[in-house]
Amino acid sequence: MNKEEIKYDPVRDTFLKGLTYISTNPSSVLKVSISILVLLLLVIVYNNRSSNQDSSYNRFVSITTNKYLDEKDDLSISSFKEILQTYSASESYNQAYVYLFNHYMENNLLDSLKNMIDNNKFHTNDNNIEASFYLMRGDYFIRIKNNEKAIENYKKSIKLFDIYDREVYAKIKLCMLYNDISMNEEFKSLYETINIDKINDFQLKSLYEQISG
Repeated sequence: MNKEEIKYDPVRDTFLKGLTYISTNPSSVLKVSISILVLLLLVIVYNNRSSNQDSSYNRFVSITTNKYLDEKDDLSISSFKEILQTYSASESYNQAYVYLFNHYMENNLLDSLKNMIDNNKFHTNDNNIEASFYLMRGDYFIRIKNNEKAIENYKKSIKLFDIYDREVYAKIKLCMLYNDISMNEEFKSLYETINIDKINDFQLKSLYEQISG
């Protein structure tokens, strides 16, 4: 290795080249630096706004839910409707959707339920919440006597639940439907997949034993 090779420093050479470029092209460098700074600021502002919006969503939904649980229906139902109309897809939206859907089911408001089925932004990465969504839809389709759709949604629900008691509950609902429409082979096949020893809830065990007859 000669003296020239020993003295050569690639890092220092790159640094000097960079300084030379900056000194000869100050305008271009300034524009690039400003662009990067603006982009970073936009990302920070967006993240802060998203975080603040999520907190605001959660607070409003919690207040509305408490009103619903206190049986202040006129106040809570109008707020749940507002949430579904104005909120983007989020867990807050999902919570409002579930409460409003159950309210409509309890009061047999079929037109309102149809609108919720046809138009919604319900989305979640939680399998159990998604399974509950399909379980509710299955109940709705039974209510309007669309057995094919009810079976389809109950099956989706069963596949998604990873809480065993909830999975069994969905299976029992589907078993009851099979029994009602005399799909005896399907009833037997599904019923035999339920392990009573793994069921924790006493009432669910009792329901399982009742449908066996």
